[in-house]
Amino acid sequence: MDINFTESLRQLTDFLRNIEQLHEEEELTKAHVEHPEDLVFSGGSQGATRAITAITDTIKNPKAITIKWDGYPALIFGRGPDGKFSIMDKHMFNKKDGTGRLVYSPEQFVKYDMDRGVDRSQLHQLIAEIWPGLEKSDNGKGYYWGDLLFSQPLEPQQDGLYHFRANPNGITYTVDPNSEIGQELTGKQAAIVVHQFIPVNAMTTDEATPLNGTIGNLQNNSNVAIVPAKMPITPKLKLNNRLVTSANSSISKYGKAVDQLMSTAPQSASAFQQLFTTYINKKIVTKDLSNLVDGFYQYFQSRPMTDSMRNKLSQHLEANKAGVMGAFAIWIAIYNLKMSIVNQLNKAAETAPVQGYLQDGTRTQEGFVSQGLKFVDRMGFSAQNLAGQR
Repeated sequence: MDINFTESLRQLTDFLRNIEQLHEEEELTKAHVEHPEDLVFSGGSQGATRAITAITDTIKNPKAITIKWDGYPALIFGRGPDGKFSIMDKHMFNKKDGTGRLVYSPEQFVKYDMDRGVDRSQLHQLIAEIWPGLEKSDNGKGYYWGDLLFSQPLEPQQDGLYHFRANPNGITYTVDPNSEIGQELTGKQAAIVVHQFIPVNAMTTDEATPLNGTIGNLQNNSNVAIVPAKMPITPKLKLNNRLVTSANSSISKYGKAVDQLMSTAPQSASAFQQLFTTYINKKIVTKDLSNLVDGFYQYFQSRPMTDSMRNKLSQHLEANKAGVMGAFAIWIAIYNLKMSIVNQLNKAAETAPVQGYLQDGTRTQEGFVSQGLKFVDRMGFSAQNLAGQR
């Protein structure tokens, strides 16, 4: 049997490049809270229906809406079954052998990274600074998942407000020092906003539950402010029935075709779904959601993959054109419905003591969380954030 080693090597190289790119894109797009519109890719017609239900339930229960702060980095801290305090990131917490949780001091955090050949010296300094304060604020068992807002004491600027930005590609916040939250931040070395609690015996972060705008059993008794994600006011929201009807009609028209597309793909479900979500994020960076279907086929052809996989996927997409068209039709319908809520929430937040601004000066929040999903203006914050990461 003749073997074309050059062709085999090229296919192997393409395969490895594809794996590497998928990993990088997963790191950019992966989040523990999904966008409602993306549920059509991960859950087909049922996911889309869940998204609409979540949006309508948000209207019915506005008190449960929380602010999605643009903090960085995301940290998990708390006490394990033995009562020992630890700080870690998501990957450390989820490490299967459990060693990522066996970090009980800033020095052990540094050693953990050194042992795996990773240099995070800037993070190490930050961890050392906030460790004593977070340890003092937490006397119970279990873990809290949050995002750092700032790590140096705040001083009022010329406008009399505090200014800070945790994410280099994200939101710049202003806070009135005389407000309730402003007083909580005054004189603090750092601040972290907490949004989820992880039970003490949890195996992974998948078992995290929302704090619903509270700080759980934590105490604000140290030089690190613990900030709840609650909205300072309860917004009054109105449901756009026309957009609800449009979204439901899209599911009725295309639901079966979308389910067929997603359930019979010739590769793993996660990899096939990511083909769609990564493409959507690329479109969001350009701030252009037109021609989604034609653009998707062009994007697919540019993806690095083996000839065998490209042929299989090409045949699958060709045989399921209605499903591809339907997936994007449903996505747009749910996105428009969600944005009708996001715009109302941003309007309600205009009178809050915390304001957020994009790099171009646009006033906005990163987004909001409700019913386990994130309500974000992806053409605003997401476009800026993703563009900066790339």
